[in-house]
Amino acid sequence: MIQSQRKSTSQINKAVFFTSALLIFLLVAFAAVFPDVADKNFKLLQQQIFTNASWFYILAVALILLSVTFLGLSRYGDIKLARTMRSLISATTPGLRCFFRQGWGIGLMFFGVAEPVMHYLSPPVLALQKPLRQLRKQMRL
Repeated sequence: MIQSQRKSTSQINKAVFFTSALLIFLLVAFAAVFPDVADKNFKLLQQQIFTNASWFYILAVALILLSVTFLGLSRYGDIKLARTMRSLISATTPGLRCFFRQGWGIGLMFFGVAEPVMHYLSPPVLALQKPLRQLRKQMRL
């Protein structure tokens, strides 16, 4: 079989993938080589987005909330998902359990890292006012 006649089995758009990979690599390399300049520029970009485009985020959330409310209260909110409720429950129970476990896993992974880092970066104000000896005494079990 000639190579041009073979059908590609890959679902990846090579132009999009390689362009994205190159941009990500350049951004990470820039931040690694020039951390101070990157920090300054990223903070400036974040401030510009917050100042000029925060309305967009609020509008997007409001539109999504209105759309979901409309769909839930309209005739589309009463679409039958299965012939009987029993078959729907038996089909969706494992899926719902899976979503519940994933939510717990994501929460534990995120807060397992985020909470200690948050306390390290900004300790409670009262902890800074107490003598070190008293803090060590409180930390003992």
